[in-house]
Amino acid sequence: MVYGKLMAHLADVFKDEQHRKDWQFWSRDETDDEAIIRRVVRDSRELQLKYRICGQTVLYPLSLHLGLGTRESVVLMTTLSGGFGGNEICCALVGGIAAIGLAFGRVDFTEEGGPRSKGHSNFTLAQARVFELMERFAQRTNGHVRCGDLCDAHFGKRLAPVDRLDPMQIERVRSGEVFSMWSVYCAELCALVAEITCEIILRSRRQRGIVTPLIGFPWYNRTWESQQLTELVNPTNIPKPAKPEK
Repeated sequence: MVYGKLMAHLADVFKDEQHRKDWQFWSRDETDDEAIIRRVVRDSRELQLKYRICGQTVLYPLSLHLGLGTRESVVLMTTLSGGFGGNEICCALVGGIAAIGLAFGRVDFTEEGGPRSKGHSNFTLAQARVFELMERFAQRTNGHVRCGDLCDAHFGKRLAPVDRLDPMQIERVRSGEVFSMWSVYCAELCALVAEITCEIILRSRRQRGIVTPLIGFPWYNRTWESQQLTELVNPTNIPKPAKPEK
């Protein structure tokens, strides 16, 4: 009779070395900033596929892994999906813009510099980062930033209902058909915006001497992961067999 946990060698658990690193979130081949970016991109893509609303699925991973904002900042993105609730600028891009605002935006109305007066300020810093985000996003999407244009150019057809008074188009929205297609197609755009935004924020923080630590949840802690991995390979809490009754 075998007591205790089922023993498994690591070579049998992971298909290759990269699989092990991805599972552990622990790689000596990447910096902490690179690890944060990878997690943000992964979470943004997965959240969009599972739960939809591109603005939220971009802003939430950035808020979580970079320590930005509160619950309210994510909730407000609810009505901005589908291009500001219509067919305007991509909501995933809006989520990235919002994250930059949370990271560098003006807090004090009486702050010196723009837009109240001449000179550098948190407002001008945030605006410069937003311009960089939009420019880099447009470079990757052939100059498109509007929701409908992105649908036409990258998805092969316009997914947004053209006539919102048409009963057939309304039914497509009510049935969830439209959002089901959006969630699949938009996942890559969400991941793209999340990656660019995260890189901009981390780089700007480094330039200002602000270091973003890896997230402090226990399942992201490297020491915790190493301990769990050690216990998996060399378990110390194997129950002893019960003594036979006399």
